[in-house]
Amino acid sequence: MKDLGPISDNSTVVIIGGGPGGASCAIKLKKLCRKKGINPRIIIYEGKRFETGRYYNQCLGVLSPPLEKIMEKELEIPFPWDIIQKKIEGYYIYSDRNILKLKGEEEPSYALRRINFDNYLLHRAREEGVEIIHARVTEIDFNSDGVMIFSESNNIKADVVVGAFGLDDGMIKIFERITNYRQPKFLYSIVTKIHPGMDFMEKFGTYIHAFLPSLPLIEFGAITPKFNHLSINIAGKRVNSEMMDKFLNLPHVRAILPKNLDKFLPELNYFKGKFPTHPAKGLFGNRYVMIGDAAGLIRPFKGKGINSAIITGIKAAETIVAEGISEKAFQKYYKNCRELTDDIPYGKILRFLTINFARYGLLDNILEMAKTDQLLSRAFFNIVSGQETYKNIWKETRDFKLILKLIIKTMNSLFQTNSKNKI
Repeated sequence: MKDLGPISDNSTVVIIGGGPGGASCAIKLKKLCRKKGINPRIIIYEGKRFETGRYYNQCLGVLSPPLEKIMEKELEIPFPWDIIQKKIEGYYIYSDRNILKLKGEEEPSYALRRINFDNYLLHRAREEGVEIIHARVTEIDFNSDGVMIFSESNNIKADVVVGAFGLDDGMIKIFERITNYRQPKFLYSIVTKIHPGMDFMEKFGTYIHAFLPSLPLIEFGAITPKFNHLSINIAGKRVNSEMMDKFLNLPHVRAILPKNLDKFLPELNYFKGKFPTHPAKGLFGNRYVMIGDAAGLIRPFKGKGINSAIITGIKAAETIVAEGISEKAFQKYYKNCRELTDDIPYGKILRFLTINFARYGLLDNILEMAKTDQLLSRAFFNIVSGQETYKNIWKETRDFKLILKLIIKTMNSLFQTNSKNKI
């Protein structure tokens, strides 16, 4: 079998997918190899041409801290200030009968058009000397001396393949058939957008509105302001277009949307996608490694998918250059992603609690309590913004008096709910 150690001058690395994870992995590979004095062939297969601006992406396009620092320090490229559409200064969180306003105290997030961000990173990869092939991969063969990549335009033998294809059904089936890879568990997402006019957008402000309704099937929803439109999304295991219709008619939702919303409804286009909630199984092996959504190494409640994709892309590149391309080498990659993996148990618990608190109407009193409790308010902000890990949020909020207050509030809510049901 050909050596599975670190790549060299004669090596070829194929990355399937030119989104943030794939492009970042390629950029990092090129920079690391240049510092090492080697020049392997790095190829990205991406079927879309982002520069046309015509493609839909279910990602809402919100860049959260510390992404600016990651790009400038790890990738050594500038943050794309020229494509930023809106500075996000805070959040509103809605339960069925309450609203909590949260203003950021530190770095803001930024909203942009996701396809412009993808185009920026892919352009940077091309400038580094990465080959971009605009074609879809159609098949893969793993051989003793490499990996054969078949596409709509050509076929190439590579030493290692990086899966940066998100939750693309076609690529998932290929890898599941020939490797131990199994796609991560996921939620479906329905996305739409409304163009209410610039006067309305200026009045709407710079806050994201996040909803935790008791509607069945919907785990959460959000309305995100962009430059000239509002992006609206809902997510859940079985959400569909009918659930989006119901979401848009919730009182809290209609209250912040244009008064003439009914005029927009017949013209809305709905898009359906999915995003992971758990890590994939078999996400690496000899000559292959998954990054981004394909790996499922994402925070299970507040995803920060762009950040996770870039971080895992960087970690995969570092492993390929320093450790090698074997299954044993990629165990180091997984270990180096522990900031993401360590957060998974905490995220699962938070997701479970949030879903059930919303379902049984217990969030109303907790949001009310957060209006006066600074510790709880900060925890809510970090949860919804993704600016802190769940593990650290738990450490900061692990206050006996606060936990006791939450228990009392929850028990009172349950008692009131049971009393009403008996009546």
